[in-house]
Amino acid sequence: MDSKRLFLALAISLGLMLLYTNFLAPKQPAPAPQPAAQAPAPAPVAPPAAVPGPPPAPAAPLAQQAAEVKVETPLYTAWFSQRGGTLRKMVLKNYTNQPQGQGGAFELLSLPAKDPYTLGLALPGLDPDLPQRLFTASAEQISLGADGQKASLSFSAQSAGLTVTKIYDFRAGSYAFNLRIILANQSGQTLEVSPELILSQERDLHQTNTYAFTGLLAWRDGRLVEEDHSALEKKPVESGAVDWMCLAVPYFFTAVAPEGDTSAKRSVRGWADAKDQTLMTATLVEAPIQIAPGQSRELSYLAYFGPRDLDLLEPLGHHLAKAVDFGWFDIIAKPMLAAMKFLHGMVPNYGVVIIIITILIKILFWPLSQKSYQSMKRMQDLQPMVMKLREKYADDKQRLNQETMQLYKTYKVNPMGGCLPMLLQIPVFIAFYKVLGSSIELRQAPFMLWINDLAAPDRLGIGFHIPYVGDGLPVLTLLMGASMFIQQKLTPTTGDPTQAKMMLLMPVIFTFMFINFPSGLVLYWLVNNVLSIGQQMLTNRARAKA
Repeated sequence: MDSKRLFLALAISLGLMLLYTNFLAPKQPAPAPQPAAQAPAPAPVAPPAAVPGPPPAPAAPLAQQAAEVKVETPLYTAWFSQRGGTLRKMVLKNYTNQPQGQGGAFELLSLPAKDPYTLGLALPGLDPDLPQRLFTASAEQISLGADGQKASLSFSAQSAGLTVTKIYDFRAGSYAFNLRIILANQSGQTLEVSPELILSQERDLHQTNTYAFTGLLAWRDGRLVEEDHSALEKKPVESGAVDWMCLAVPYFFTAVAPEGDTSAKRSVRGWADAKDQTLMTATLVEAPIQIAPGQSRELSYLAYFGPRDLDLLEPLGHHLAKAVDFGWFDIIAKPMLAAMKFLHGMVPNYGVVIIIITILIKILFWPLSQKSYQSMKRMQDLQPMVMKLREKYADDKQRLNQETMQLYKTYKVNPMGGCLPMLLQIPVFIAFYKVLGSSIELRQAPFMLWINDLAAPDRLGIGFHIPYVGDGLPVLTLLMGASMFIQQKLTPTTGDPTQAKMMLLMPVIFTFMFINFPSGLVLYWLVNNVLSIGQQMLTNRARAKA
């Protein structure tokens, strides 16, 4: 196989691999639901004196028009509802909905009244309406100023012989807060409960990045479980030792992590609305708990509502940093992200950082690229002899292959030599693609001129809509295609005119494929092409002088 044919196969394979990975790859079948096994009950809260008390109060009424408690911190503003003592809305102050500070502060959460609110508590078998009951709040508003300041907000209600208390503990300067749930039995008889903590999210608020993961993530039995939005429609259930679960949207997520014994068996149940394609929920199901009369049980959770930022997640423990995952290319993507963040500390423009990273990668692969060009040139020099062999053994393919390989061996030419650098750069390319789709650092990061978001496709506004492209011209992508065309023209070619024409189609194929890729990825490929053109020209000039 000559290098041109292999290069063509690899280029097409790269495109098919990206399309398959992001659009066609089958999802893992959802495992059959499994009942949660018995687990040791949380440590009991000290019970009150065993004195017969009054009969339990009637259950709290269902909320019709529930009041809200506004919680203000330096990082976010949250609105908690008396309906179930839940969280309805959260706005992150340090992020905006659109690039360059436009569109107002970023709404991570904004649930309409028709949807279940997040951090709801369900008690199946005892009170299925608990998430809709009216809870009593301990405050009307909470405001935290300086970092380190703390405050608590509690909600309480009566339910099926239980007094249910939900206590939120906030601290300024953190996207994390604690949730404590106290279940006090006032029924006069032993009650068995299987508490369920529910997360809810509206998917349609976060559609600016359609190639990034959206769905349920969980760290179960020491591995990451992923169920995207379409898989949630099948109502998957995961059971085991659950360290945390979350609902992820591009660059952000909402998560809960049980405190205490994380080895206890729990279940995570996912769900998505198959009709309007917006609402998705995740439910953490605790093992059954028995509560004797007059006793209480307390459940404790760490909650995180914020960006998928490794620097923020690693100090929190619970393996929450595993939510920033780049799949098979994690080993390349995370060092690349760390290098980009380091360079950004010196050069405050991620576009320039991408150019620097591309140059460094090119220097790293320079010797291999040099050997590749030399191998391709020697292959070109051998083409007249290859063509004679094809004429001589036109009717004997096996003998043709043997003679061709012997020819390469005689002249010490490796037909794979021209493709090795590309093979090595494919993992780097995909890792960079993953970084741009998942790293909060590159969200809305500007470069120059019309490129104000390196994680979004580049579009230069021209005042009208273009089919398939949208409202703007992909200038950077077109420049990338042009650079690829020039590179193909400079590349040594074989004597096969049909194959040469096919190779000239590759810039067109890649241009269409890159139109909706992040502009940062297009910038990387463009700079790489320009550097390759320069290296090729130097190689050709040196060979001409030799």
